[in-house]
Amino acid sequence: MKVETEFYKNSLDKLYDGVYYTDRNRKIKYWNKTAERLTGYKSSEVIGKRCSDILTHIDGKGVNFCKGQCPLAKTIVDGRAREADLYLLHKNGHRVPVSIRVAPIRDSNGQITGAVQIFSDKSPVVTVRQRLEQCEKMALLDPLTNLPNRRYVKMNLYSRLDEMSRYGWPFGVLFIDIDHFKRVNDVYGHGVGDEILKMYHSKISGRNRVSMSWDA
Repeated sequence: MKVETEFYKNSLDKLYDGVYYTDRNRKIKYWNKTAERLTGYKSSEVIGKRCSDILTHIDGKGVNFCKGQCPLAKTIVDGRAREADLYLLHKNGHRVPVSIRVAPIRDSNGQITGAVQIFSDKSPVVTVRQRLEQCEKMALLDPLTNLPNRRYVKMNLYSRLDEMSRYGWPFGVLFIDIDHFKRVNDVYGHGVGDEILKMYHSKISGRNRVSMSWDA
């Protein structure tokens, strides 16, 4: 039996995903090598301790899921498997984006004796998503004022015209011009002119909450 247990532990240690399981009191009974790497905590530091005393899972808004919303704790209560995309607070203090999956552990009588959590590092996916968002921003926004550029305006105008043709939804276009702005550039230079444009956009955005959505 001991040899069989060691075989399974060695197999779990070779997984790319972090794996740990707890008893009904959420005390950690097993912690694989990838869990050590992703969290910074060694197995010797966590075995026997409650997962909420070691791990901190937060969402994108900073809400701590280990205090009242813990997926593992809920699974121990109702026996339902769960999945979530969260951030794991590393021992060194930085956040690691992770995808977690939780399942109940049952004994031979079907009674819940604990739960197992598998979590994988989503950093590569998050990095690619951020780069795509940055590329989209560069393609559709003016780099100076952060306002929609000509390409974005054309896309939206075509979309609005299509909606008006199919559904009869009216829309309007507002043009804003700064009188005699060329004089500012000629007298004070384009650097000052750029700062004025950014200040003007900031003031208008703060008052009217201009956004890229352009919702009717």
